[in-house]
Amino acid sequence: MKKAIGIDFGGTSVKPGVVLDGKIVEFAERIPTRSHEGAESLLAAVLGAVEELRAKHPEVCALGAGLPGIVDSVQGRVGELTNVPGWKDVCLTKLLEERTGLPAAIDNDANAMTYAEWLYGAGRDAVNVVCVTLGTGVGGGLILDGKLFRGSQLGAGEIGQMTIDPHGVRGHYGNFGALEKYVGNNQIGERAQQLYREAGLTKSSEECDPLALQNAADGGDAIARKVWAEVGFNLGITLCDIVWLLNPDRIVLGGGVARAGEYVFGPIRELIRERTMRIFHERLEIVPAALGNDAGIIGSAALALEKATAAARA
Repeated sequence: MKKAIGIDFGGTSVKPGVVLDGKIVEFAERIPTRSHEGAESLLAAVLGAVEELRAKHPEVCALGAGLPGIVDSVQGRVGELTNVPGWKDVCLTKLLEERTGLPAAIDNDANAMTYAEWLYGAGRDAVNVVCVTLGTGVGGGLILDGKLFRGSQLGAGEIGQMTIDPHGVRGHYGNFGALEKYVGNNQIGERAQQLYREAGLTKSSEECDPLALQNAADGGDAIARKVWAEVGFNLGITLCDIVWLLNPDRIVLGGGVARAGEYVFGPIRELIRERTMRIFHERLEIVPAALGNDAGIIGSAALALEKATAAARA
């Protein structure tokens, strides 16, 4: 068993950690992205955290990073980081290798989460796995025939951009009715506030975030339960299409929305049973992610180890 460092570039912070056999043995301090101006400043802070971890774990033999957006994992390039000014077309793999001396790998953050869940979490021992990450946006990753599937242009798995209503809300990339415009955290909150207003109630955005709505549903709140039923329906419609297309063994749902449990999972399972053939759903498992917020670090480290091992064998 070998140690590697995984780095999870989140929406508001960067989280590095040392991973051994699918478990994080030490975290570095989180690095807020907003406190850094540009790629070089943030990269310097990340490299400083890496060096601190290596000083405590000198046996670390690889370094991986998972980042949001389109990531060229073959050429090692990051096109853009939304929350970091000046981060455009950065050759991150080369920079990490040159400045640390370690073999490095980068990938999309949803791919890193998917790989971690497949190796060590809720997707373990399955051959064909679909992972969906549910948060401010909606992402996804695919394990097909026991391998991470990235697609011809390395962009496969963008489940959040799949259309559920061709005449619906305009999405970020020109497509109308994209899934994430209906089940993203902000959209769930806005829908809840709308339903409460229609019932003559005023609720703040904090009272309508996913955790608050989960607690409200647990307490018997009919509006909160209706919101979750709608979320489950919208996710279920998309997952039905995915089941018809890929015929997976397992679907893994992660992120804050997935923690709503059967309020979401129940409608999804019911819809898939109703709208797909029995051979497609009778053995299909739909389960919550197991690794939580650690998945990005674990998956990034695992992908880096895989790359380093393959290079050593070549």
